[in-house]
Amino acid sequence: MSTSTTAKAVAANVSTKQSDLMEEKLKPLGESIMDKPPYASGTLQLPPSCFSLFYKVAKGERAARWIDLANTTPEELEQLTQACERATFGVRHEDVMDESYRKAGKMDTECFSTPLISDYPSLVDIVRDYLLEGSDSTRKIKLELYKLNVYDKGAFFKPHVDTPRSKQMFGSLVLVFPTPHQGGALLLRHQGQEWTFDSAEELSHAPSPSLGYVTFFSDIEHEVSPVTEGHRVTLTYNLYFDDGEGVNKEGVRSAADDNAPDAVDKSDAAEDVPDSEPAQISPVPDQAQVPVSMPEAANTHTFRAAFESLLADPGFLPNGGTLGFGLRHVYQVGEDLKHVYGLLKGSDGVVYRTARALGFEPTLYLYYESRQMWSRAVDAALSEEVLENVLDAQIEDFTRMVRYEGGILVRHHMPSHGDKKPEKVHWVTPVTKYNRKQTSYLAYGNQAEMGLAYGDVCLILRIGNAGDRLAYTTVKQLREEWRQVRSEREMESGYA
Repeated sequence: MSTSTTAKAVAANVSTKQSDLMEEKLKPLGESIMDKPPYASGTLQLPPSCFSLFYKVAKGERAARWIDLANTTPEELEQLTQACERATFGVRHEDVMDESYRKAGKMDTECFSTPLISDYPSLVDIVRDYLLEGSDSTRKIKLELYKLNVYDKGAFFKPHVDTPRSKQMFGSLVLVFPTPHQGGALLLRHQGQEWTFDSAEELSHAPSPSLGYVTFFSDIEHEVSPVTEGHRVTLTYNLYFDDGEGVNKEGVRSAADDNAPDAVDKSDAAEDVPDSEPAQISPVPDQAQVPVSMPEAANTHTFRAAFESLLADPGFLPNGGTLGFGLRHVYQVGEDLKHVYGLLKGSDGVVYRTARALGFEPTLYLYYESRQMWSRAVDAALSEEVLENVLDAQIEDFTRMVRYEGGILVRHHMPSHGDKKPEKVHWVTPVTKYNRKQTSYLAYGNQAEMGLAYGDVCLILRIGNAGDRLAYTTVKQLREEWRQVRSEREMESGYA
């Protein structure tokens, strides 16, 4: 074996080991995004009218009462408790009553009426933006208002997994009213991990009036710890995907269908209310009355801790470098990417906001790949701009054209004279196709042929060396470098 061949083999081996080491270091950061907690929780401030509840005094009777669940008395809550039936739970598709396993009150939907109908916009947004990701977040969703439950002192529900009521059911949404209570925390478990949503604690710090909420997937084990004081009042919604086949369940509403009938029959519940009480509930309260603050994603703190740990490691990108994040959600990408920054949600929002908070400059780019016609090499480039169709010249090297338009080469089989080495991107999460833009161009060849290039939107984050992580190359500096290189080339070509 020649000396040059041996040197190449050694260099390749070193490169492989360095790549494996980098992959191992980035693993916790990637897992904090890819393996985010399978739930979302928080509080939601809503108009006062959302907290009104009409309910029948007893099932089958016409007499009804009204209660404001944002401003109740112990006597009113006790009346609501007495109007409930004993709660059951599902075992092998059968309803079972066993107060050693579940002790609580329940009320079926035909016995109460609430403004928080199944297509209330904020409820849909929580499920779509914070529980679901990728293509699932664009699917048609239906919410079924399922039950009202009251957990008074001593009530609980031992660990269980919900029985899916349809093949299309994927999760649950639980709303907790701000009635005075202690205990009753919801514990969620999955794959050896446990999380707690303490509604009493969360609501004690929330602006008034607010709801507590938690939404989670159907395969998550959960339990309600014993209520030690007061009354924990909740609404539960079943969550379904509806891709055109229909859910075939009475009372299920489409989140996209403004003309769907109400999930709850209000006629009996309101019929015998005294004249001094409101006669009707507005079906969709005016959200403009109260600004809705959407929640913090469940993996925010995990991601930040993993990122800060990497930054503190002198062996991680000791000379600085570039991280890439494929987007986990779908956005409307138009003629540019500027508006997308304000739309970033879920894990995408976590990456962007965390990086900004730590002093970095996360930037949205379109990532283009191009396979060379005369070799097996795959080149790649980043562009801040959405490239328009290029039909006025034949193009042999699409990524080189991206660079000429102000983009950045990240992989190229043949670097151009005067251009710096391609920027190596370490992908924390893989590039996704959720936000793909297509560009048409005339491909180089014996005759003009139409070529197609696809750009996938991603987040790019540049990091400084181990001695000063914030001494990274800024987007402004990169743009200036490009202008200088382009100017020099134009001068050499005699066009300046």
